[in-house]
Amino acid sequence: MTPKTCWAHLVLAGLLMVSCKTVVAPPPGDIPAARPHGTDAAPAPSAPEEKAALNRLQAAAVLTDRGRILMAEGQVDPAMRLFEQALSLAPQYGPGYYFLAEAWLVKNNWSQAREFHRQATLYLEDNGAWKGRMARQARRIDRAAASGFP
Repeated sequence: MTPKTCWAHLVLAGLLMVSCKTVVAPPPGDIPAARPHGTDAAPAPSAPEEKAALNRLQAAAVLTDRGRILMAEGQVDPAMRLFEQALSLAPQYGPGYYFLAEAWLVKNNWSQAREFHRQATLYLEDNGAWKGRMARQARRIDRAAASGFP
């Protein structure tokens, strides 16, 4: 295990062990926090289940934010791995799908970008703060598809 992955695992383990209920601030910029899809209809979880779910969402937000930083640095593949890790912890975390779609656009693969955009839409469609961002991403995917990318 490299020092970088060891550090990442330690950070993730620390986040998962957090026992207090905190709110994760949205990532820097104009990216709104996501609300898990279908939370209004779900039965009320027990306190330990609720804490565990919150911890997973917090860890997913941290991993997604780190992935965004890596993408900004041009490190798309490592960023994608972080987005995938985020989604393995919290499959309902819409921003993870959104940023995976962004990464696939950077890699000029519009079909994968479209699929992850579709997944993001499932979880972010009720979040008004994401509507404009999602619409812009859909247009960029459509333009990439029209231009003949793989």
